[in-house]
Amino acid sequence: MPPKKRKRRKAPARRSRSRFPLFRALLWLSVVALAGLTLFTLLRMSQVPPRSEEKSPVSAGATTKPSSPAKRPAVPQPPVPPGPSGEEKPPREYEVQPDDFEAKVRQVDLAILQSLTAVGQSQSMLRHKTVEARKYGGQEFFYQNLTIGEQQDIFPFLAELRRNLDRLAPDARLGTVNENPRDLEISIFGEPTHHLFLPLTMPPEQSAFSGSAPRLVIVIDDLGESTAVARRLAGLPFPVTFSVLPYNTKAREVAAVARQKNLELLLHLPCEPEGYPQKADSGPGTLRVDMSPEELERILAANLARLPEVDGVNNHMGSRLTQDRKAMHIILAHLKGRGKLFLDSVTTPKTCVASVSAALGMRQYRRHIFLDNTPKEHAIMLQLKKAETLARKNGTAVVIGHPYPSTLAALESWAKTRSSEIVVCRLQDI
Repeated sequence: MPPKKRKRRKAPARRSRSRFPLFRALLWLSVVALAGLTLFTLLRMSQVPPRSEEKSPVSAGATTKPSSPAKRPAVPQPPVPPGPSGEEKPPREYEVQPDDFEAKVRQVDLAILQSLTAVGQSQSMLRHKTVEARKYGGQEFFYQNLTIGEQQDIFPFLAELRRNLDRLAPDARLGTVNENPRDLEISIFGEPTHHLFLPLTMPPEQSAFSGSAPRLVIVIDDLGESTAVARRLAGLPFPVTFSVLPYNTKAREVAAVARQKNLELLLHLPCEPEGYPQKADSGPGTLRVDMSPEELERILAANLARLPEVDGVNNHMGSRLTQDRKAMHIILAHLKGRGKLFLDSVTTPKTCVASVSAALGMRQYRRHIFLDNTPKEHAIMLQLKKAETLARKNGTAVVIGHPYPSTLAALESWAKTRSSEIVVCRLQDI
């Protein structure tokens, strides 16, 4: 055979040998890639802690966020309605004494109001004849002499009143005076708190104060978080005294609203309450009884520096601080030196503010009624009526409320129905 045929058989062998180095290179690349992937996987697995050492989401969250400040213990608070529209934070807590006798009196007030509503009668049928400050166990409360008029059939109202007293004020007892079912007395722990007279027709209302026009001061505490609330208060057809917490986020803006409307402006001074800080926390800038005189003055001055234009100060909480004569003497003397007044919010019956003020020759101002410890509009309206009667009797009355929606609504309603003989004014005008 010719030699050409042998050459044709060798040609495929040469092509096969020429492909072998390429195949071997691809094989080595695959091995290297697989080894690299295996090494990468092993390294990743070495960085993951064993499952037995993993922490629960709660504990992990606690340890991976060292920058978060430690939370204070939860503070029990009375139920309050949601914050008003435009308010960035809920209303700040205020001090409530758990054994407050006046709180039980307000529950009786609420029982009376709900009984009137249940029998289809308006709150306008209820009239304060007199209001008298009394004390029970060292705590001040207001004894109320009430007339509930135009009662042709009194028994449906009496049935509702007994039912509501059992539900809202179980410590209260309802009785008759001289066995007259139209002449009633309500007592708590045996202490008379309300006298109710249910006449067939309402007698004409008469003022019990014979001097100059009765004066009423309305202070709204805890302001400084909502300019919308401030403008709403400033728009009322009577002056309201603004009391602004110095460290609230919009304290300066709210103070500016008060000044634009020529309203009285107070600094709501954080003061140490009983059980601070576990049971009640008065917030940043708090003055405490364990501070030195120099520290008290320094922190007081720092608070005032945030709102230097204020006319005066009233205490935010302070049930412990306002019992301490030494601390209050330092605070009041400092305020006197600056020409600032001090309104005692009276968060404890043991307050010494009156006697210390007298010793320093300062004018004493004190709160008589809290408007909205029961934050319902009709209950706040009753407190305003009570304040009117107290002003008629004594010539002046000072009430404190908070920026709740129900308080704002009650003030707007009261503006349309309030007694024209009552002059609503500033603290400095009483």
